[in-house]
Amino acid sequence: MQQFLEVFSELKGKNLYVTGESYAGYYVPYIANYIYSHPGDLDLSLKGIWISDPSLSYDIVQEEIPAVDFVHKYESVFSLNQTYMAYLDKTAEQCGYAGYYQKYVTYPPKGLLPLPGGTPDISDECDVWDSIFSAALMVNPAFDIYRIFDTYPILWDVLGFPGSFPQVQSPIYFDREDVKAVIHAPLNYTWSECSNNSVFAGDGGDTSEPSALSVLPGVIEKNERTVIVHGLADFVLIAEGTRIVIQNMTWNGAQGFHTAPANDSFIVDGMGALGTAHTERGLTYVEVALSGHMVPQFSPLAGFQIMEYLLGFRPSPSS
Repeated sequence: MQQFLEVFSELKGKNLYVTGESYAGYYVPYIANYIYSHPGDLDLSLKGIWISDPSLSYDIVQEEIPAVDFVHKYESVFSLNQTYMAYLDKTAEQCGYAGYYQKYVTYPPKGLLPLPGGTPDISDECDVWDSIFSAALMVNPAFDIYRIFDTYPILWDVLGFPGSFPQVQSPIYFDREDVKAVIHAPLNYTWSECSNNSVFAGDGGDTSEPSALSVLPGVIEKNERTVIVHGLADFVLIAEGTRIVIQNMTWNGAQGFHTAPANDSFIVDGMGALGTAHTERGLTYVEVALSGHMVPQFSPLAGFQIMEYLLGFRPSPSS
């Protein structure tokens, strides 16, 4: 960023907003925290962040706990047989997932929300998310974890992804030799949106603490506006899991939201109610109906309206 500003010096002193989706639930809060922790290092004024369908906590919180309830919510979409549904209900009961949301996600919270079994680790027998994914693909081979409503035909994508699996259509834009040459990428490498190679230094995985348990609360307190958005048709990371995260997080002197997001409170111009929107103590949470993981792609008008709010052009996402 410092080098960028030396090349484009006319941008020095401008306002900065850091945004991203999915694993940016780690990247964006950590980047923002670094900027706030090193004042003067970057000649920009950080004002706020927006993270869509973000990874904020453990997988057991954002995938496993809400997975079976999610399937029940969209039973007609998943179309799984009753024998398998009975198996899921029994497993959810045995693993401490059943009734978790109804018991612990209260407004205001009654205390810290526990991890089932007291650990973020997921045993094979309690990995209902992967089991559901496999079963859904058997019924609908075009099942897309990023937007559960998708069926055949699988739409061509210029990046060949994202979907439940890499697509084989060609040409994949960033793997074209002319594109590689223009962006100075090695011609002998095959481009992939999600690489099987580790993107982290050292021995492999990211050892950072989930942002909601580390840097995110402090970033919210320093931002002018912090926006968390979640598409309700996303199965990669599930909206109810994000609500669990928020209700377990303490920022600006209190834990969680004290008032529940109201149904139909996210109003999109010219479309009407399209989910929920709620703000407390500098944190705004928006749920977008019909949208999957990539909210600005799947619901662009909603995404644009949320961006206007982030930048201060609207007093709320819905007005």
